[in-house]
Amino acid sequence: MSPEVPYSTGSKYGKAIETEVLVVGSGPIGAVFARTLVDKGKKVLMIDVGEQETRRVGDHKKNSMAVQQDISLFTNTVKGELSLLSVPTNTTDVQLEPGSWAPRADQLAFIKNGQNPEQKPFENLPAAAATRVVGGMGSHWTCCTPRQHPMERSTLFNDKEWDSLYGRAEKLFDTNTTSFDKSIRQQLVKKTLEQAYPGRDMRSMPLACKRSKKNQHYVEWSATSTLLGDLSEPKKPSDLFDVKPNTQCLALALGLDNQVEMVKVKDILTKEIYYIKAKKYVICAGAVLTPGILSNPLTEEGNFALGDTLPALGHYMTEQPMAFCQVVLDRNLVDGVENDPAWSEIVQTHRDKHPNDPLPFPFHDPDPQCYFPVSEKYPWHTQIHRDAFGYGQVPPTVDQRLIVDLRWFGYMEPKKENYVEFSKNYRDQFRMPQPTFHFSLDDAARDRTKKMIDDMVDVSRKLGGFLPGAEPKYLAPGSALHICGTYRAGTSKEDSVVDKFGKVWGQKNLVLGGCGVIPTGNACNPTLTAACFALAAADKIVEELR
Repeated sequence: MSPEVPYSTGSKYGKAIETEVLVVGSGPIGAVFARTLVDKGKKVLMIDVGEQETRRVGDHKKNSMAVQQDISLFTNTVKGELSLLSVPTNTTDVQLEPGSWAPRADQLAFIKNGQNPEQKPFENLPAAAATRVVGGMGSHWTCCTPRQHPMERSTLFNDKEWDSLYGRAEKLFDTNTTSFDKSIRQQLVKKTLEQAYPGRDMRSMPLACKRSKKNQHYVEWSATSTLLGDLSEPKKPSDLFDVKPNTQCLALALGLDNQVEMVKVKDILTKEIYYIKAKKYVICAGAVLTPGILSNPLTEEGNFALGDTLPALGHYMTEQPMAFCQVVLDRNLVDGVENDPAWSEIVQTHRDKHPNDPLPFPFHDPDPQCYFPVSEKYPWHTQIHRDAFGYGQVPPTVDQRLIVDLRWFGYMEPKKENYVEFSKNYRDQFRMPQPTFHFSLDDAARDRTKKMIDDMVDVSRKLGGFLPGAEPKYLAPGSALHICGTYRAGTSKEDSVVDKFGKVWGQKNLVLGGCGVIPTGNACNPTLTAACFALAAADKIVEELR
C-alpha cells in the first residue's frame, strides 16, 4: 500500500473542483472522448498543459490561409510545436573554446528542457517529441487516416466491431478520399504509378479534411476543433463542456483502496495547485506523457505512484522506422500534361490568365495526396504527397508545384525490452519525471527497412529526380511521431495496462486513451485506430455512468 495513502484521502486537500468526467489532454483522441460523452449528456471538463492559440478550441494550424497559399511556411510551425523528450547529455560532440564553461568529469551533465544524463544515445528515440498546446499533435498532424490492414489489427475486437468503430471514427474526422482527386498532379502521379505497378493497389490517401463548398481552393483540415464541433466555438458557453488551458495534470491522488480519488493539477500561469474530483478520469496526454503522469508520485518527495503497480507500463513500445525523399517531377511527365486531352482545357485557361508561367499546373492545383496501402507483399505504409514537416524544406527558388514528397513507414513487433522509463532523479521542464528510452529494432524489422527504402527509391524514380539535399535517407528514430503500445490494451495485467475499453487494470474509474493503447505493430498512421479504441471506451463510460 502507498506510504502516501494518509495524505490521499481528499480531506487534506480542501475543496476540489468537481465534474462528471475529467479528460486530460486536448488532442484529437481527447476530443473524441469529449464529443462522444457530451452527446450522451455527460458533463466533461478538459484540461491541457498548453496554451489555447487558435480562435476555435484546438484548430489545425494548417487552416491558415497564408499556409494554404505556401505550404512551406508550415515547416517552421511544426518545428515550433515540438519539444524533444530525451536529449542525451552524457556524451557530446560539440567543440567548445577552451575557456568556455563545461562540466568536469566529476560533475553531472546538463539537465534542462529534456536534457537527460541517463539516456544512452544508442537506445534513444532522438526525434521523439511532445506538443504542449491545446489541440495537441492535432494542431499540425498530416490528417492521414487509413484503416489498419488486418495484419496490423488487434484481435481485441472482431471484424464487425472494427468496421463499426472505423465507420464512426471516419465520420467524426470527416475522412474522405476525394478532396484532392480533381488535382492534375494527383491524377498525374496516380496514373504514372498505376502504369508502373499494375499489380499494386494505388489509391487516393484517406484524409481527415473537407474542401470548402464556397471556396474550392480552401481545405479545412480536421483537428480537435472539428471533433468538438460547436463546443469549439468561442463565447459559446456549454453547461456540459469546458476546457482549461495552461492546466497541468501532475499526479493521481489515490484513496485508501488505491483507487484514483482525485487528480492533482497546477495552473501554469499562477502556479496554483489544486485538485479535481470526477466520476471518471480519462488521460489522453500522449504515448509518453500519459505513462509519465501515472509514474509521478503525488509529492516530489514521495516514492510511490500508481505506475509502480503496472508491470507493463511503458513497455512493449513500438515505433515506425521511416524513410524519406523528395523528387522534382520528370520533364516528360510535366510536358505531357499540356498534350493530354483530359487536362487541355484547364491548362489553356491557366495559360490565358498567366502567359508567363512556365508550368502547365494552375496556381491553385491541389497537391498530390496518394499512397500504396500496407499489404502482405509490401508491409509498409506509404505517403506520396506534398506536405510540410520539421524536415524536408524546399528551396524558395524551386516551384513547389514540381515537388513530390515520399514517406515510407515500417513496423516493428511489440517487445517488452523496448520501453520508456521515468527517472527518480531527473525532471523535465514541467517538473515531471524525465523519460528515458530503451529502444532497438530486431533483425526482422531491420531487414524490412532495407526492403522498404529500396521500394521507395524505385517508386521515386518513376516520378522524377531527387531534390538536392532531399535524397533518400532514413530519418532519426521517433520522427514519425507515432509511438504506440506504452499503455497497451490486452487481456492480462502482466503484458498490458488497460483492457479493450481503456480501463486500467485494478482501477474502477481510470481510462487511458491515445496511440499508447494500440497493442500491435503498425505501419500506417495510428490516429484513426486510436480513435476506435476511444469510441469503445467512451461507450463503456456512458454505460457505467447510467
